[in-house]
Amino acid sequence: MSGAWTMSKDATDTRHFPRCGWFVTLAVPSTLVLLITAWLFLGATPVRTVVLWCSLASLAASLVVWGTATLRNGDQFRRDTYRWVVRAASAAPGHGEAAVPSRLRGAHRQSARLVSLLVVVPTLMALWVALAAADARGTGTSAVLAEAGAVIERLPIVKIEHEDAGWSPRSSAQADYTVLLPSPTRQEGVPATFEAATHRRQGIGGKLYVAYVPDQPELGVIGDDRLSEVKRQLAGRAVESGTARDLGIVWVLVTLALLVGAWRTETIHRPARTVTPDWHALRVTVTGAKQHTEVPPSGSPEDVDEKKRRENTRRLQCLVLEGRGQEIPFHSNMGIEPAGEVLSGTRGWLLWHPMQRRGRDVLAELVSDDGWQLPGAVPVQVAEEVVAEGLTEAARPDPERRVRTLDLGSGWLVTASLSGVAGFAVAFGCLVALLLVPDSGAWRWWVAAVGVLAPGVGFMVQAVARTSGGAAPLPQ
Repeated sequence: MSGAWTMSKDATDTRHFPRCGWFVTLAVPSTLVLLITAWLFLGATPVRTVVLWCSLASLAASLVVWGTATLRNGDQFRRDTYRWVVRAASAAPGHGEAAVPSRLRGAHRQSARLVSLLVVVPTLMALWVALAAADARGTGTSAVLAEAGAVIERLPIVKIEHEDAGWSPRSSAQADYTVLLPSPTRQEGVPATFEAATHRRQGIGGKLYVAYVPDQPELGVIGDDRLSEVKRQLAGRAVESGTARDLGIVWVLVTLALLVGAWRTETIHRPARTVTPDWHALRVTVTGAKQHTEVPPSGSPEDVDEKKRRENTRRLQCLVLEGRGQEIPFHSNMGIEPAGEVLSGTRGWLLWHPMQRRGRDVLAELVSDDGWQLPGAVPVQVAEEVVAEGLTEAARPDPERRVRTLDLGSGWLVTASLSGVAGFAVAFGCLVALLLVPDSGAWRWWVAAVGVLAPGVGFMVQAVARTSGGAAPLPQ
């Protein structure tokens, strides 16, 4: 009885993996985008405080979800999770297993995972740089001055100490500067010293922008040779204005470039569609996986020119579908080798519309007799050859046929081992330290470097461990 209960409990856990993975897929990128936006462009306001703590809570929850799934049944090979996903998708076949469905589902979750990855990677890189470059000069003083209603004036430098600067007069410099604050009781003024990292090397008599409270010189001062930097410190923004602007522009441009490139080339994303008689249909059987080489058509300009021939030759890892004696390469956003092993022997329909193309591919759906559909693509050349040879037939959709999308990547949470999750836990600890410790210094760059490298080290440990042993089996 106890063994049966355990198996039932494990099976219930596996059914939660897609939902847990979906939560992490949505939570992490949205959280990171909010966090870096607040850190780059918001001052020390209640809004930034709320964003910061909510972001930490969201990232911590995602890490706990991932760690729990990994602790229960982690360190799985991709083929094992694929086998579980196919088994779950085939549990309740649709009506009329050998019929063509009239309605095909979209592939939103697979595309969402790709978008999540393409957003997370540049955002994380930008966030680490922003956190490492945070400037905490005068953090406490600037907050007090802002609350007391400080004014900003240009005042001459009367003393310079502990200067660290290059030889050029135009080089940047860091030093302790002393200025005289206007005073109604002292004719010579009240001396005030502060540390500043100026854009240009300064000398005695040079003027700096200084923020102070006229009636309360004891509150201290902050200053710089750039007015924007003094205002930034008073506002409590953590990153220098020029750094925030440049980093923000690079982050947005890189992220948009990755998303646009994926949108134009990735074969998975598509809306739900209706199958009509002008679709092509072919009964196929999955026979395995191999590399498909696509060369320019014979007699084309690309075929004649050797350089263009090399540039236009594609090599794709594909599932091999056998239909009426013809091998058809079918590629999708998945691990082809494990998918070929798991899906080998599957029978069903290969469906495509000749006008629905993306780049050099025609969008296609592999609809299994078990009730699921796998979105992918077939090279245009192959699809046209199959049609020209008369191997296909006009689709005859059955309105009663129901299918569900086969999301082979939905079990990704348990493909990591505890070492991989531990790497992200260390990175999270580094993130917390950089966010909550308002101190400047070289230590921030070292902590950021540890945060960047820790996940990679964790997955390297996982890879080494897998070469010496197998993964735990998923529950049946």
